[in-house]
Amino acid sequence: MLRLIFLCLAFWAPPAAAGLDDMTRAREALERDEVLPLATILGMVQEKIDARVIEVEFEEENGQYIYEFELITPDGRLLEAIADAVTGEILSIGEDVED
Repeated sequence: MLRLIFLCLAFWAPPAAAGLDDMTRAREALERDEVLPLATILGMVQEKIDARVIEVEFEEENGQYIYEFELITPDGRLLEAIADAVTGEILSIGEDVED
């Protein structure tokens, strides 16, 4: 039984750790006043795009903090929007293409 628990934790831990790292980096950047709160940027995105947010990622690309949003439109199209986490500027909006 103990072996089964360790096996389950081994498969479960990496995604949880990856998500925690993402959240931790976002929180720390916010505490250092390097980025805007997600709620602020989420409002900006929803003002421009008629869609529901279904996923958000916080990333650093080329030294720039960004929020990446996956959205679904009322007609079922998947969109991806990228916003600058410092200014809230929406950098791109486009169809979400599966990898």
